[in-house]
Amino acid sequence: MPKQEILEQIREARGAMLAALEGLPPDAMLRPGVIGMWSVKDVLAHLTAWQSELVTALAQLDKPTRVPEIVRIEDIDEWNDEQYRASARRSLQAVMDDFNGVHKHLLKAVESLDDKTLDDARKFPWMEGEPLWYLIAENGYWHEQEHAENIRQWRKEQGL
Repeated sequence: MPKQEILEQIREARGAMLAALEGLPPDAMLRPGVIGMWSVKDVLAHLTAWQSELVTALAQLDKPTRVPEIVRIEDIDEWNDEQYRASARRSLQAVMDDFNGVHKHLLKAVESLDDKTLDDARKFPWMEGEPLWYLIAENGYWHEQEHAENIRQWRKEQGL
């Protein structure tokens, strides 16, 4: 997948998330129930954690044999729970700041890559035959699109 298409998808996913959040008062963003017991704040912290791992992986591509943490996570539910516990007491503003900041870092990291690096399914053995763009899609925009839909649905159910 060409770099420009990936960047467009990342920006579109963020636009969809921001639209899902638009007009939502801060107190509503702290209400549990969006996904299980998670609030909107928790969902944003969750996305931030995954995108942070993705940015870290992209920053280490100069060491192609080094397996990034994001692909070594064996129990995703356990990892998500750990990330939830780590961010549960953080303020909404701190979570929002990180959510916005990681997005900027992700765009910058992807912009630094060339199409060949993104498309070569053999360049990174730890990708197990998938091209790098797939890891970016999975954690950089598909995931965000999924949770934007969760938030839209929750808002509809809550009358928000």
